[in-house]
Amino acid sequence: MKITNAASIFKALGDGKRMHLVKLLGERECTVGELEKSLKLSQSATSQHLKLLKDAGLVTSRKHGNFRIYRLQKNKLQEAMRFFDQLWDEGLETMKTKLESNEK
Repeated sequence: MKITNAASIFKALGDGKRMHLVKLLGERECTVGELEKSLKLSQSATSQHLKLLKDAGLVTSRKHGNFRIYRLQKNKLQEAMRFFDQLWDEGLETMKTKLESNEK
């Protein structure tokens, strides 16, 4: 994952309301109305948060009659987590190499 993609995802997650949306959508698909009730936000504010999540690739939506159903793209969250896992693994490998070179 490119740093710019990871930054976009983590920027979108940098708000408590959006994190709550991610949690709710991780449990099940929801309409804007269901999400706004859970968050106690206006429809407009809920839609703005969803747009930011959608722009980051974390959320998709589909039409169902008069409703738009939102779904979390769990694979995008997993990609972002792998970004940090890779940094962790690289850091451990660097530390291991330094420790082994100090033993000689």
